Amino acid sequence: MSGSDSERTAGAAPKLREVLRTVRRPKWRLIADWVLAAAGVGIAVWRLAPTLATVGESGRRLAELRWGWVGVALVAAVLSLVAYGELHRHMLAAGGTRLGFGTVQAVNFIGNSIAQTVPSAGSTAGVAYTVAAFRIRGVDTGLSLWASVLAALVTAVVLVVLGPLALAYDGLIPLAAGWALFAVLAPAVWVAWLVLRRPKSLHWIAHAVTAVGRHLPVVRNAKWVAGGSRQADAVSERIALLRPTFAQWSGFFGIALVSWGLDYLTVAACVAATTGAVPWTAVAAGYLAVQASIMLQVTPAGAGPAEAGLLAALVAGGLSEPSAAVAVVLFRSITWPILAFAGWLVFLGTAWKRATRE
Repeated sequence: MSGSDSERTAGAAPKLREVLRTVRRPKWRLIADWVLAAAGVGIAVWRLAPTLATVGESGRRLAELRWGWVGVALVAAVLSLVAYGELHRHMLAAGGTRLGFGTVQAVNFIGNSIAQTVPSAGSTAGVAYTVAAFRIRGVDTGLSLWASVLAALVTAVVLVVLGPLALAYDGLIPLAAGWALFAVLAPAVWVAWLVLRRPKSLHWIAHAVTAVGRHLPVVRNAKWVAGGSRQADAVSERIALLRPTFAQWSGFFGIALVSWGLDYLTVAACVAATTGAVPWTAVAAGYLAVQASIMLQVTPAGAGPAEAGLLAALVAGGLSEPSAAVAVVLFRSITWPILAFAGWLVFLGTAWKRATRE
């Protein structure tokens, strides 16, 4: 990371409190989020605890882990998150703004930590921080919003469109059904994008979002909402100018595919660490169950349904319940608290750099 990049990164640290202030929720929503979080954790414990047996049995299973595969899982998880950051960086470059690798990755890791650990409105706060952090680094509001939102949409589209093919390849659904779903989803996504990228559509969407945002406590204090129709026009006009080439779009989807592939490898490595063999069909089904739980956001980070779905898939694939439970705990520990902890370390590091300069 260059000196100028690190200075900008450090300068973003004090903005976290301001970002979190803009995503405050009413008390009833906070209570609902905490109840859902507690329910999710309760479901996970209910499903996993009996299979882990006694403390001594759990200790024996941990001692029997193949630590080389644990290392592979950890590296794959980190690289998956790095690939997601690279998706942001390439989108910013397509919009005419180039930021350093280290700068974008710092924002990416911190944004992920906020999304994964803030107890209420975590996903919103993570996006808000990412947009604010890019703006601090000189990226205009339209491009910041475009890159932050589009990165999430592209990764979601890749999973949704290719998911049926993966299930068909593993024999979980008929091959004809998998291709039929793909044939329907892929053109639908393309048509939706052609409609949404039209200047008139963007103009209408920007005004609609701004109008709704004025009534939402989550975003009503944000400058792009408080600025009214004039700000909405400026943002929509800026986004309308963003027209990546076919090669750039191919790069976006390629990076998203690499990110998902590395994440999938993380699950497989966790299973290999516990059993030495990988039931690929079961891993694919369990992985899609985890991602569906996270995307639906019924509970924070999909807690509960994600663990239950992955455990059920692995057991159905032939793993013993204790081995499957260890693999689930290992995977979720790496991709949730461990990566979140790494992001908070990055945040503390940037804050410390700023403090030493003042």
